[in-house]
Amino acid sequence: MLAFPQNDSSFERIDSLDVLIKTAQQLRIENNMYDALELSFKAVTYAHELKHDHYLSHAYFIMGTIQYEIIDYENAKANMLKALKHSEKTSSKKLLPYILQGLANIYYDDNEDYENALIYYKKGVELSKKINPANNYQIALHNLIWTYMDLNRYKEAAPYLKEADSIAHMIPDSIQLGKSTLYLLRARNYANLGNIQNAEENFEKTLDILENEEKYWLKGKSYFYQYRSQMYQDIGQYTLALEDLKKMQKNELKVFQNARAKNEEIAKIRFKVDEYERKLEVSEREKILLQSIAKNNKVIIYISLIGLLLLLGAVFFYYRGYTSKKKASRVLEFKNIELNEAKLQAEKLSKVKSQFISTISHELRTPLYGVIGISSLLLEKEKPSKSEQELLDSLKFSADYLLNLVNKVLKISKIDSEKTDIITTPTSLQSLVKNILQTFEYQSSQKKNKLKLEYNNNIPHLLGIDALRLSEILINLIGNSIKFTENGTIWLRVQLRSLDSKKARVRFEIEDTGIGIPDDQKEYIFEEFSQIGSVYDNKQGTGLGLSIVKTLIQKMDSKIQFESHKDVGSKFYFDLNLKIYNQLNDTNHLNTPELGNALNSKLLLAEDNKINQLVTKKLLHKIGCTCSIVENGAEAVEILKKEKFDLVLMDINMPVLDGMQATLEIRKFDSKTPIIALTASELSEVGKECRNAGMNDLINKPLNKSDLREVIYRNLSTTKAIKTGN
Repeated sequence: MLAFPQNDSSFERIDSLDVLIKTAQQLRIENNMYDALELSFKAVTYAHELKHDHYLSHAYFIMGTIQYEIIDYENAKANMLKALKHSEKTSSKKLLPYILQGLANIYYDDNEDYENALIYYKKGVELSKKINPANNYQIALHNLIWTYMDLNRYKEAAPYLKEADSIAHMIPDSIQLGKSTLYLLRARNYANLGNIQNAEENFEKTLDILENEEKYWLKGKSYFYQYRSQMYQDIGQYTLALEDLKKMQKNELKVFQNARAKNEEIAKIRFKVDEYERKLEVSEREKILLQSIAKNNKVIIYISLIGLLLLLGAVFFYYRGYTSKKKASRVLEFKNIELNEAKLQAEKLSKVKSQFISTISHELRTPLYGVIGISSLLLEKEKPSKSEQELLDSLKFSADYLLNLVNKVLKISKIDSEKTDIITTPTSLQSLVKNILQTFEYQSSQKKNKLKLEYNNNIPHLLGIDALRLSEILINLIGNSIKFTENGTIWLRVQLRSLDSKKARVRFEIEDTGIGIPDDQKEYIFEEFSQIGSVYDNKQGTGLGLSIVKTLIQKMDSKIQFESHKDVGSKFYFDLNLKIYNQLNDTNHLNTPELGNALNSKLLLAEDNKINQLVTKKLLHKIGCTCSIVENGAEAVEILKKEKFDLVLMDINMPVLDGMQATLEIRKFDSKTPIIALTASELSEVGKECRNAGMNDLINKPLNKSDLREVIYRNLSTTKAIKTGN
């Protein structure tokens, strides 16, 4: 925390500099780093003109603090050292402890230079004890103790820890961060002394505080689990040590998610700061050049009385100007090269991030197929007992929730990389919204909520809709309402706003009687990973739903709006302009068979995962198909050379020979048998490669009975391979 001495009368105050410095400090607190840095630059320039050490130390201190927070450690260190130099020249030393602490923090975080950090922390502690209030002195003291312990110098840390204990009662209860740090330091010291009972007591007190202040110091939990795990490891309690390591890894994921959003903002700020500094350098060079020209003009006027010398002087100064500009041009060219390299690096990191998310999502979807498939099959058993039904419903809901989380993470990655396209098809809007609302009946009943649909029957039957994207939007909004509503009502309203011969303007409203959104949090609810705080902390969710909704609606040329009052409820709404289709002329629907009719077809399933083999075979049996199973692409090629099948279900990722390579081999001797790809990857990522290999269609894992039946029927009807059932 940055602080300044108050009521310091040891220097002459300058109002304009006071305003610049205080405004820069306020902008820094508000995270407006670029404007804060610009004002601090101005303050430094003005203070240099006045040769005022007090204001120079303040301005450089703010500059260094901002650059430290945007992880520009090199410039931060340089400016902190300047602040130190000017502060030591002033009669008042009230700012000096904060500068020393700032320098120590930079050395600590920059390549973990603990020894140099220790030097400045000790100087800061000595001065803070004389000058600062107890709470600020405590911060400096804790930093020093922490660094000694990181260096395993517990004996040297001991007297300072005793001092911290002696002033602990002077720290206000509102400063929870200081209290949690002190308990953690005590726990580390007791663990080092082998006093495990006292160490565990202080670890527990640390955790109690961290649970309440997580949003202020999320990284503190990682330190807590790290040090407690080390203690358990040292005393041979390896099971407890492993549990803490797992919790630390889980917490580090949260830290990573927060850092991801922060790093993106830091990157933007760093770019703007670099651009500003570049402009400032150019401006300084131009200023120097203008001063040089003014000076040279005086010389030229003076020597103009001497004819030949006038000409020589003009040539000389022309040459100097030319070389100076040429040098500036080379510097700018070099900066442009560095900027292009940084851009390429950022693009490379973005691709790595997308690939990482895609791979993790694929690996999670594959086992989820087994969980969801088996639970769905068990739910279809005749007359399960009430307890079995409840357990199966819970299992199915948990698996669907985890799959939805995986899909949301992948979806936000695709939206960020601008890979989301809106594709409209003729769709019955009324049927779509009824089906969506029906899927929430169980989830809503668990919280004793009522779901109500209000649909304007004047809306045309068939409209041009991207059913998948609209479903994502409505599912996220309705799911959000159910999550924050108990014993209440959720309405889905579909209203006709305007109508002409070609288009209908339709409004979608989702309203609930839930707990509402506090005024101070309305600004942030559409940000990625944002969660409503305070009394809402016990709600589950990723914080991605509303961000996805906002982006998808923007891609549909509309805007999400909402009204909300705490303890009253919330209403989200948006309008879409939808093309009207004539039911007889504009559609050409494939007549799929009723779910009760069997397909009676013989299929080959190529799948290496045993659980997925079992689930898929059961699903195929329920839709009237028999299947033979092989565990890799090589076996699929061999069996197709010997036997005839109506259709092949081919997993893409298999050992020995993967699905792509197997299909290429099959197409060398069989060009007619339909081959459908089974994949846990996004269809948009592998679709083109699958079709180039010779596959006829694709379907996403986890499979469900209706989708599997539809894709099989579609491909069998094309080849006229469906057999008539009895």
